[in-house]
Amino acid sequence: MKDTSRCMFLVFLLTPLFVLLAVDTFAQDTPDSSVQDGVFVAKPAMRQVRLIGYTRARRILDIVSEESGRCIKVTADVGDRIAKDGLFAVLDTTFIDLAIKKNQVNQKRLQNLITFYGKDVKRFQELVESETAAQSKLDNIQNKMDQAQFEIQNLKVEEAELRERRARHLIKVPEGWTVTERAVEPGEWVSVGKHLGKAGDFRTLLVPFSLSPEEYNTLKKQNGTVELFFPDENEVGRKLEASVERVSLAFDPETRKINIDLAVREGLSDQRGGLRAELTLMIPDPSGAVLVPASAVLERYEEFWLTRANGERIRVVFLGNGPQGTSRVRGEEVRPGDKFKVKAEE
Repeated sequence: MKDTSRCMFLVFLLTPLFVLLAVDTFAQDTPDSSVQDGVFVAKPAMRQVRLIGYTRARRILDIVSEESGRCIKVTADVGDRIAKDGLFAVLDTTFIDLAIKKNQVNQKRLQNLITFYGKDVKRFQELVESETAAQSKLDNIQNKMDQAQFEIQNLKVEEAELRERRARHLIKVPEGWTVTERAVEPGEWVSVGKHLGKAGDFRTLLVPFSLSPEEYNTLKKQNGTVELFFPDENEVGRKLEASVERVSLAFDPETRKINIDLAVREGLSDQRGGLRAELTLMIPDPSGAVLVPASAVLERYEEFWLTRANGERIRVVFLGNGPQGTSRVRGEEVRPGDKFKVKAEE
């Protein structure tokens, strides 16, 4: 009988300690919880949203010819990376080379003519000074030399244009890009504007997502750095850091969502398009539910109640157990940030 009384006395003494431990556990384990003097602040119940997107190249380029000619060489095929010289295809430069040579011959001819006119001008200047030749004759020769100089300047501009056109017979793509489509073969005639293929910059991969305003606001709070999970990477998947590359300011009236692109720059074993990526966001429950300590919910006759810090009792709907010893409840007069007592009052 004495042992029974002693056990009951110990239980009576330790009961307040158990209550305090429950309060401390809620304060430590519940994210952003705040418990002070037996009062807690209701936090919004969160729900997990998982969105799926697929990788694509950061940029795509249509390879187009700016000159016409016969293709004599293609240096890259589908899946190949462009080398340092950036060369993708080469067009025949025979006729443009001949045009450049003709231009250079004309420049030499005019340079020779200018030299001849220069000697004639010098000779007639002496004759005019000695008054044995007319000034008009000197002016006529001087004008011919000036016209030859103007013409040689025009030929130099023409040569620069021809050399630029010759350079464009070498069809180039930015270094490091990957060919994704090839639409030209050696020996084929290429006309101006002809589509020759496509190339993409897969060194940085983009993953497009369409987010609701709530999801977008949650993403912004992560300060531009988010985590993507690639379930097909290796055998168990891989989590990689991503950053917000761009956000579309346009409004889509049909989906009512915000289009964003997340960028992944490294960490994948295969940098290509079509890799599945998962974005997980924790957003407030749209029903307005809040998380409270389980000890704060009082059940009476199949109804559930919370007690405000001022002692007012509020009726709520019990939605189920939450994480880390909490309960999910909803009430018309209950909002995140409201203060309630941790221990339900009878």
